[in-house]
Amino acid sequence: MFSTNFAPSMTTGKKYDVVITGSGLGGLLCANLLAMRGMKVCLLEKNKQFGGNLQTFSRDKQIFDTGVHYIGGLEKGQTLYQVFKYAGLMEQLKIEQMDERFDKILIENDDQVYGQAQGYTSFQNNLVGAFPDEREGIVAYCNKIKEVCSSFPLYNLTLNPSTAELYKGNNESAALVIASCTQNKKLQAVLAGNNLLYAGDINTTPFHVHALIVNSYIESSWKCIGGGSQIAKILVASIRKNGGEIFRNRAVTSIKEEEGKITHVVTEDGEQIKGSYFISNIHPAATLAITESALLKGLYKKRIVGLNQSVSSFSIHIVLEKRPSLMKTAITIFIKRGRFGN
Repeated sequence: MFSTNFAPSMTTGKKYDVVITGSGLGGLLCANLLAMRGMKVCLLEKNKQFGGNLQTFSRDKQIFDTGVHYIGGLEKGQTLYQVFKYAGLMEQLKIEQMDERFDKILIENDDQVYGQAQGYTSFQNNLVGAFPDEREGIVAYCNKIKEVCSSFPLYNLTLNPSTAELYKGNNESAALVIASCTQNKKLQAVLAGNNLLYAGDINTTPFHVHALIVNSYIESSWKCIGGGSQIAKILVASIRKNGGEIFRNRAVTSIKEEEGKITHVVTEDGEQIKGSYFISNIHPAATLAITESALLKGLYKKRIVGLNQSVSSFSIHIVLEKRPSLMKTAITIFIKRGRFGN
C-alpha cells in the first residue's frame, strides 16, 4: 500500500503553471509529464492514498489491487511501453508477463473454461480450439480490431493522420459488431467476457472502445509484482523530483472563474490555489458541480449531471490455499450487471 505520512503546507499566494485536481493515473501522468517539461505543477488529491484505481490494500499480509489487475501493451516497442518509458516508469516498474492465456472466461451453466491468449495467432487458435466451426468469425473479429486500432493515429503514437484513414464508426456498438462476426451466442459472450475492464455495457459501449482496450491485452499482458500502487509511487516521486508539488487530504470544493478564465481552486480548508491552467482528473459531473462560472449554462450542467452512469459492480477478493505447498494465491472475482452475451 502506498501513502504518505505527512501533508506539507502550501505557500500562500504562490501561483502555479498548472493545477490538477485528482491523482488517478491520468492526473499523475499529466503532472509528471508537465513537471518533466519544467512547468510548475500542483496536484491535489482528496484521499489519503494517491493513485485512484492504482491503490492497493492488504489483509493478513496479502496485497489486493483495487483496479489494476493486469496491463496490456508493455512489450518493448508497443504503445504503452513507449508511454511508460517516456514517463520514467519502465526502469523502476516491477512487472511479469502473464501466462499465454491471460484471461479465462466462465459462462453460466457451462463447465468449460474459455481462454483469451496473447498474440493474435495464439488468440485465434485458442478460440478455434473451443469453437472449431467459428474460425471465419474469429478471424473477422480480430481483423476488425486491427482495422479500428490502425485508424487512431495517437493510439499508435503518430501525429500524422495521413498514414491511415481515421476511424468513422463511432456509433457502432460493440455488441452489434461482435454479432456481425459470429452468430454463436456463447462465442459472443467469450469475446466480450472481460468487458468489466472498461465498464462495458451491451447497449452503449462503442466497438472502438472495446477494440482499443482488448488489442493491448492481445498484444501482450502483464501483471504488477506487488500491486499496481507502485505506478503511483513512482510517478509521485518523479513529480516531486522534477519540482512539482503533490498533496493528499486536499479536497477541491470550488473551481473559480473570473472574467472568462479559471483563476483558482478552493480547497475544503478554504485555501486558494492559483494557476494559469487547470486540469480535472475527476468525474465530469463532479467537475461541473464545483465549477462556479457564468459561462456554463444551467441547462448544460443539468444535462451532463443527468447522463446515465456506467454499469455498477462490486468485487470479492479471495485468497486460496494452493496444495500441497499451501502457498496462498489471491484472486479477485467481479460481479456486475449489464454484461454482454449470456
